[in-house]
Formats: sequence, C-alpha cells, structure tokens
Amino acid sequence: MNVKKKFLIGYAAAAVIALLAFEYAFWSNGFSYLEKQSEAGYLTQAEMLRDILLAELQGDADLAASSEAFAGRYGEKYQIRITIIDKDGNVLGESDGPGPAMSNHLDREEVRKALAGESNSMIRRSATFGLDYCYCAVPLKKGEFQGVIRTAVPMEELRNMDDEFLRSTVFAAAILLLLALSLVMYFRKYISAMKAVEKQRREFVSNVTHELKTPLTSIRGFVETLKNGAMEDVGCAGRFLDIIDIETERLGNLIDDTLLLSEIEHKKDVRQEPCDVNEVIAEVTELLAPKVKPHVRLIFTPDPGVRPFTCNRDRLKQLLINLADNGLKATEFGAVTIQCKSTASHLILEIADTGIGMEAEQTERIFERFYRVDKGRSRAQGGTGLGLSIVKHIVELYRGSIRVESRPGEGTTFRVELPYY
Repeated sequence: MNVKKKFLIGYAAAAVIALLAFEYAFWSNGFSYLEKQSEAGYLTQAEMLRDILLAELQGDADLAASSEAFAGRYGEKYQIRITIIDKDGNVLGESDGPGPAMSNHLDREEVRKALAGESNSMIRRSATFGLDYCYCAVPLKKGEFQGVIRTAVPMEELRNMDDEFLRSTVFAAAILLLLALSLVMYFRKYISAMKAVEKQRREFVSNVTHELKTPLTSIRGFVETLKNGAMEDVGCAGRFLDIIDIETERLGNLIDDTLLLSEIEHKKDVRQEPCDVNEVIAEVTELLAPKVKPHVRLIFTPDPGVRPFTCNRDRLKQLLINLADNGLKATEFGAVTIQCKSTASHLILEIADTGIGMEAEQTERIFERFYRVDKGRSRAQGGTGLGLSIVKHIVELYRGSIRVESRPGEGTTFRVELPYY
C-alpha cells in the first residue's frame, strides 16, 4: 500500500472517529444539560406549590381536608402526582395518579432530606410504576406542623425526546459519514485524475520531443552532407534540398498542430458566427483537390436544407480538412465522400472513405495524440499524429459527439453530430 493510500485511509478513519466522538459527546452532554434544566424547573414548581399551599392554609384548622383538596386540584392542573405527608410519614393529601398510594415515604431519600430542611430533587425509575420520574421534595412547615410536599413528574416525554434526539443524531452521523466517505472517494478520483493528467503530460512531452527530433535529425544530416561536398553534385544537392524542405514543412506542421491543439484544449473560441456549412465544405474540397490521387474521387453534393451552424468558421474547416485528408491518405482506389444534413437539433457530418480500414482495437485509440494506425505510412505522407486528436477536441468544444465505423479493406466512416443552440 503506497503512502497516498495510507494517508487517505488514515484521514477517513480519523474523520469518522472524530465525528462519532463529537456526536456522542454532543448527545450525552446535551441530554444531561436538558435533564438538569428540567429537574431544576420541577423543583421550582414544587417550591411554588408549597408556597401556594401555605397561603391557602391561613386560618384553616382542617389540614388534612385542605391538603387532599389541594393535591387533587393542582395534580390534575399540572398532570403530576402531588403527595403531602407529615413528619411521621402519614399521607395528608394525595392527588389521583396511576397505581395505589405509597405508604413508605420515609424510606425515600428525597423525603428524608426535605424533613431535614433541604429542598431537593432526583431522577430515578419507580419500582411501582416502572417509569422514570423526577421526584421533588420541599419542607412544609406551618406553626407546630412539619411535613413535606412531594411531587412526582413522569420523565417519559423527556425520554422520548432523548430517543428522538438519539435517532436524529445517528441519522446525522450517518449522513456526515457518507459525506466523509464521498469526500474520500472524490479525493481518490482527484488524485487518480491528477496522475492521469501527469502521465498524459509526460507522454505528450516525450512524443513531441520524439516527433520534433526526427525531422531535425534528418535536416541536420542532409545539411552536413551538403556541407561535406554534396553541393558539388547538382542533382544530389537538389534532391537533398527537397528532402530538407519536406522535413521543414513537416516540422512546421507539427508545431502548428501542437499550438492549435493547445488553443482548442483551453476552449479559446471567441469568434463565432453563423456559417454556411455547404460553403465551408466546398472550400475544403477545393483546398484538398491537389491531394486527390489519380484513382480516387473526392465527392461532395451540397444539401440546400442544411441550416447555418454558429461556430468559429476556421474550427469547422479544420475539422473537415483533418477528416477528409485522413480519408484521402488511406484510400488508393475509390472515393472519399463528404455529406452533411440538418435534423431538428443537430448538424450531422459524415466523411466516408473506401480505404484500408482499421481493426476494432485501432478505432478505440485513433483519437489519442500521436497514435498512428500505420506509423511508416503516416510519416511518409507527412502526418503529425495530432489530426484526429484535434478533431475530437473541436467536437467537444461544441459539445458534440463523434463516432467511427471501420472494417479492414473496406473503409472508414466518421459521423460527427454537433448540436444547434
């Protein structure tokens, strides 16, 4: 496992662990805070009820009847259980609540603390009802009477909130985990893409260097030969100068194609105008006429139904030249046919030849830079190996598509579809 993979795995693991730790801390601390706030609120409520009871007992001698009525009235109002007991544990008032009234109040810690003069509260599960309650107990003193007012508030709603919060937290954690994994996958793809780009860059530099070196080596060799005496032989010197001229032209074409490809790759195409496609194709056929071999025809029949296509005229012309020129180079007998038509949404161009054709594995690679089906034949005819790569980038520049169909010995057909906008 390489360093980058280890880094990505370590990053993902650290992110997940940190995420889970944060979620757990947030859940536990958040619920603990909510629970404490609720407990404090319920204790304040119990102290308020104590104050109301003491106010209502002014001048009232029947403590038990008043306590029972008070517990019933406020227990129903606040939906809580209220118990009023004296210091001996006798129940003076009990609100209606689930289950039987308890008789062992003095066994409860909160009651003992209240009898000792301390208002207090605690949350625990009721053995009688099997639910969590917040028990609050506050001292109750009036004259010679000493007792406790005790409230029991069910925590079921808070527990349900806790469960809902936990589910929401787990859901949020899962979403964040998926996001983290997505980011990891994105970084992996990004690194892979960067590696691919870097590989293409190295291959491109290597190929360009090789392609430039070949004609330069040839030029240098013939110049040295001429300098070493071949200039005296007029026929030989003329032949060598012709070769130098051919190699120089090839070198210039390679540089021009490289610059053109770079320009297209950077989407530099600010000059756009409605172009008469038939007119552009006619110019291309006229330009390529000198390259047509004796037993080959270059055929184009204009279609008056073709709508103008908005583009850079030079780009469209370059696309057609490269495809038609490739067809002419590959064809010894027969024809190269250019056709165009318009559909409701696309301009369709077809360039078909009756040349040597290609194998299926070759058609998959023909748009690669410097890939040649027949290297010796291509170099002999002055090809740079960039023509079809330029075609592909021009098609992509206009958000179109290009397909190729070919059979060895039967010919090749390129179909270009460019959308109208």
